[in-house]
Amino acid sequence: MSPILASGTAVMSSLGTNINDTWSGLLTKKHGTEKVKTFSIDKHKNQNACEVKGLSLVCFDDVLKLGRASSMLITSIDDALHDAGIDIQDIERCGICIGTTMGELDGLDKDSATNRYGPQVLSENVKNYYNLTGPSWTITNACAAGNFSIAKAVDELESGRADVMIAAGVDALSWVAFTGFSSLRAMSPDLCRPFDENRKGLILGEGAGVVILETMEHLLKRSGKAKASILGYGMNCDAHHITQPDPAAAGAISAMKAALEKANMKPSDIGYVSAHGTGTPANDLMEGNALYELFGKSVKTSSIKGNIGHTLGAASVIEAAICIKALEEKLLPPTANVKSLDPRINVDVLWDKPESFKSMFVMSNAYAFGGINSSIIIGKAF
Repeated sequence: MSPILASGTAVMSSLGTNINDTWSGLLTKKHGTEKVKTFSIDKHKNQNACEVKGLSLVCFDDVLKLGRASSMLITSIDDALHDAGIDIQDIERCGICIGTTMGELDGLDKDSATNRYGPQVLSENVKNYYNLTGPSWTITNACAAGNFSIAKAVDELESGRADVMIAAGVDALSWVAFTGFSSLRAMSPDLCRPFDENRKGLILGEGAGVVILETMEHLLKRSGKAKASILGYGMNCDAHHITQPDPAAAGAISAMKAALEKANMKPSDIGYVSAHGTGTPANDLMEGNALYELFGKSVKTSSIKGNIGHTLGAASVIEAAICIKALEEKLLPPTANVKSLDPRINVDVLWDKPESFKSMFVMSNAYAFGGINSSIIIGKAF
């Protein structure tokens, strides 16, 4: 079967409303952590998050009225379509697959008879905005939802049900999510420091990521240009615990092996792993153990959550888009806010500065509550 190709990408984050600003911030170890402004956090001990700035300056009014999450999503889809050189009206079979945790929440505190909210509203808003007639999916398995949306989009293309799929992830910062993570005592009081020996937890963020996927036949027919290829994915649920990861990392290792098998590759083919890297003590240690078990010290890894926070359902699509950017630029972003690496984590964590990169293949990992594990493999365009 011919590979599924990525022809366009877009990212909106606390570092910028486009992928280039976000990328520049990652390379300089900039972070977007500030005191929350979107809603009241007076009763919360932890008060920092990574919020998107200047949203009203880049979104059309008819998009803004759909809600904050929909605004970030549709604006990013526009950017990704432009990057791919696609006029959506020319695509007969275009579908959408969105990963999210909270969905669209702007209507939650308003008159429910006229303001709709929830995860399903996102795909409906996108379908109506672009008049899409292809497959439509909203995936809500929390912090791995972005990787699952990419995998489902690949399935739709490989099955012949679509020629182009918009694989996206989005979550807007919300009082509900902020309060939930606060109650779990999972949030850092200052900064997110993935893989640091004194890491204290995650910082919530918001944003959107989009990857436009096409069959090779469709890309060649329209004389488009591929940026990268999606070569494999692996996903499972080990059901170890409702919130805590399995310290033995059996499910995470299994997901990475499944992705390699689908891609017909071996561990030594992978030059870089984009880590889930939340900055929580348990997750980072589990992921370090998983990577060392499979790769030893032969692979480099880093996390961008120190820069843009944990963007929940958007995280792994943003990370996939950044992986594609890394392959294009032949450069790896370092992990921000690290002062001293955890000596129990034996893999090669990149944290000092950006590093040149010549490998053709990368892996991106994402995990979620309930024991969900996911890995995707991305390669340079051929």
